[in-house]
Amino acid sequence: MKISNILNKELIIPEIGADSSPNEILKQMITVLKERNMISDENSILKKLIERENLASTSIGNNTAIPHTKVKELKKPVMVLGISKKGLNYHDKDEEPVNLIALILSPANAPALHLQILAATASLIKKKGNLIKEIVKAKDSSEILEIIKKYEDSDD
Repeated sequence: MKISNILNKELIIPEIGADSSPNEILKQMITVLKERNMISDENSILKKLIERENLASTSIGNNTAIPHTKVKELKKPVMVLGISKKGLNYHDKDEEPVNLIALILSPANAPALHLQILAATASLIKKKGNLIKEIVKAKDSSEILEIIKKYEDSDD
């Protein structure tokens, strides 16, 4: 599975609010989906994401967090990328700032697909190289998507 098959440049936020709280960041990302008519009930989705974060942080190291949940109304998975060039304190227990937030929403009736997307995202983040640094330095959404494709196509 390739993340670039799910993600499109309209769902990449090249500079997300660096001084925002994690909940505010999630709200900004959900708003992007609402504005593009990809979801209808942003409040319930945001609530589920916040509840998930309260159970355990979705930051996975390597300056990355992968908030995620399953959503009844979705027919296919969606991903929103938020980039904080400055880095943000995503969770109190994080040892490093988070620069990349990969929000994943999957159809509720496709738990296996949800796990595949999470695994593919984590695998991409853990690849050798400087993926996060390159994404942070990118000038726009198109360049970020090209960087992701480059890493997906590289042998690791």
